[in-house]
Amino acid sequence: MSGNTYVIRRHESRGSSPVAEPVPAGQESGLRSRLTEAGLQAFARYGYEKTTVDDVIRLAGTSRATFYRYFENKRALFHELSGDCFRALRALADRLGALRPEEDARARLKLFLSDYDAVHVRFSGVIRAWTDNVAPHDPQLAEEAGTAFVKLVNAFSGPIDAARMTSDVPTELRAALLYVVVERIHFYAHSQYSEVNIDRLHDTLSVMIQRAFFGEAAPGGSRLRIGGR
Repeated sequence: MSGNTYVIRRHESRGSSPVAEPVPAGQESGLRSRLTEAGLQAFARYGYEKTTVDDVIRLAGTSRATFYRYFENKRALFHELSGDCFRALRALADRLGALRPEEDARARLKLFLSDYDAVHVRFSGVIRAWTDNVAPHDPQLAEEAGTAFVKLVNAFSGPIDAARMTSDVPTELRAALLYVVVERIHFYAHSQYSEVNIDRLHDTLSVMIQRAFFGEAAPGGSRLRIGGR
């Protein structure tokens, strides 16, 4: 086999014979990475339901044989990317839950928002599939999704409780509302009609969160401008 790994091409039609396609030794991880990156792009661009294997292999610059070497189908690719997404969300929740208002909250909030934005951008297609309830049915994966999203929402409770602000609204509800604010603002900020500067957005949003949820006065500084105005 002279150092080559052979992969099997799975034809769409029944009864067709598999075709072996050589993959140079040592390139397996690079090819897999290209496919997962292409999957993220395809799910973000077309949505889970409309994405096809052909979309993925076109964006990856590979063949069907290469795709099926690593993934059984589109669903298997989505399953792997979902796992990566949920791990990233749990890591965000851990950092957020440790935030305390007295520990330079504004700078830490801005850092969290920047990290959240990076995760939101990278996994936008995966997150949208789960929040829009179009992800493929998989009880185990659905449970993992619920755990990740709930953990992130609940993580807002830690800093809210630590601020000890008097409120008639339960902490759990305030945490859920804050998550919705953060999630929806980033969704809009990256829409095709948005002209929001992300860095300025994070400056403004961190101050808003401080004032609304931690009860701190806003520091001096310029306001967020949209479209350069």
